[in-house]
Amino acid sequence: MTTSPLRTFALSLLALTFSIGIAFGQSGVWTKKANTINGTWSIKEQGGKKVLVLKDFKTATAPDLKIFLSKRTVSDLSSRNATQGSLLVAKLKTTKGDQSYALPANVDLSKYKSVIIHCEKYSKLWGAAKL
Repeated sequence: MTTSPLRTFALSLLALTFSIGIAFGQSGVWTKKANTINGTWSIKEQGGKKVLVLKDFKTATAPDLKIFLSKRTVSDLSSRNATQGSLLVAKLKTTKGDQSYALPANVDLSKYKSVIIHCEKYSKLWGAAKL
């Protein structure tokens, strides 16, 4: 049985999609942990870079809120383990409004299961979202 060039191309494209990370292009809402987080998140391509975009974002203020990608599921996350093995994306710019954060160029999103917001000063997991 021979494979058509179109089918071969489609399979190659599918393999490439999985190799750059299944989470690319996903979006979702936040799950409350210590505090409520309103708004949505998405991972998009902007200018050839992977970017985490927060839309209509709002949460409580804290002195040291940071965004991480975690290898743990939202249900497995706690304040104690939130940053263990996680990738720091950036310090949260503001607690209100639309914002975006460039992800490291070499990040493999398929290795991460959630996006988290964590207050490092008080070791509090603010909230998380499933990738």
